[in-house]
Amino acid sequence: MWTHHGLVVLLATLTSITAHLGIATSPSSSGNFHRNRRDIGSNDVIRGVNLGGWLLTEEWITPSIYTNGAEDEYHLCADLGKKKCLSRLEDHWKSFFTRDDFEEIKAAGLNSVRIPIGYWAVDVRDDEPYVSGQYPYLIQAVNWASELGLTVLLDLHGAPGSQNGQDNSGLIGPVLFPTNTSNIERSINVLKNLTEEFTKDIYGSTVIGIELLNEPRLSNNFSMSQLKDFYSDAAEVISGVDGDMNIVMHDAFWGPQYWSNYNPLSNSTSSNSNNSIIDTHQYYAFEPLNNLPHDVILEKVCNISKLLKNSDLGILPTLVGEWSLETGHSPNSSSSSIQNKDDSREKRTWFRLFFEAQLAAYSPSSIGDQPSRGWYYWTWKTDYDIDTWSYRRGVAQGYIPKDVSNSSTLVFPILDNGCVDSSFNYTAPKNPGSGAIRHCPSGLLAVSMVIVTISFFCIL
Repeated sequence: MWTHHGLVVLLATLTSITAHLGIATSPSSSGNFHRNRRDIGSNDVIRGVNLGGWLLTEEWITPSIYTNGAEDEYHLCADLGKKKCLSRLEDHWKSFFTRDDFEEIKAAGLNSVRIPIGYWAVDVRDDEPYVSGQYPYLIQAVNWASELGLTVLLDLHGAPGSQNGQDNSGLIGPVLFPTNTSNIERSINVLKNLTEEFTKDIYGSTVIGIELLNEPRLSNNFSMSQLKDFYSDAAEVISGVDGDMNIVMHDAFWGPQYWSNYNPLSNSTSSNSNNSIIDTHQYYAFEPLNNLPHDVILEKVCNISKLLKNSDLGILPTLVGEWSLETGHSPNSSSSSIQNKDDSREKRTWFRLFFEAQLAAYSPSSIGDQPSRGWYYWTWKTDYDIDTWSYRRGVAQGYIPKDVSNSSTLVFPILDNGCVDSSFNYTAPKNPGSGAIRHCPSGLLAVSMVIVTISFFCIL
């Protein structure tokens, strides 16, 4: 029979073995949420994925609906006209993400989704070509997430006038967002609308945060002072609706350390506590970080890991809201036909290392005492599942673990500095989609030790 002493010894043995293999055994692997799910990262690491290209479309993600040569949603609808554009986008909203996708996301060990949306889903004027109708699908998505135990981060991805002049804002061109107060006021009203809707009791605490503005691009026409003023005004409105809602702010590519000890409500008369979260995006697909040698990329990833695990710099709780496996190709609709032809072991070996290096970097090594709160991969899928951008393709091909919540499915050991051991001897399986195992005798020895230990105590 089992004895208390025997159980203690067995647990100690298992702990020693998992430590030897670099496998983390922490509450983050349980997949269970704290009762107040808005308490981001206190009891569970965010392991999420973006639902890119759905309620705000991007041509490179869904080229199938961009058949008229338009490069952004603004011009797609301008060319088609509102009636035809609404019909085309309705078909897309109905089909691109369904409950099946949410179930697959859950099965992959993920526990949260970040949903990008444009302001026009809430507030569109007659003189703007955009069409609305996304909102019921957003509500449906939050309900699916709630039913499956996933949390949701709502992200204002496109603001009036465009906050970055890129397709992900809905409009390529000059950054006109900060040029008039109407754009600011409309954006804040959208954020207020989202907060009022998704803090209703019917949603529980499924929506854990509202992101004020995705990837603002600062320039001579858009200063840091202007951005901070917007953050403060928007945070005041959101906290006025619900003081428990997390207020997520993109770092404007200045890095999380720039925002150390920042509080958008510091000048507020509100008694609400600071629920500020920083969102940083870590990409190696764009200048000046594109086309770096692999060893340099891994070094930079490790440096970010050390920053996000440093509790002495005053860095706010931080999410890595976007990252991918791309290292040189800006995303475009033809990427899949070029990249997906190569499913070599060499490529899949690199992808596995790069994925696990970032996974380790963007996840806290302990709960609650580090800035790191977790991550959202960009993105769950694309029309043709580009290998470096489609999470579900990575799972199918085997270079992303089938269950990322299960640390025993990981390959690379974690060093004391919180980074992966990139020198570990691993080669991807010969056939895509095969399970990954460690090529290490000590790993086999460890498994044998577990079996022997269990057998020994079972006969006591």
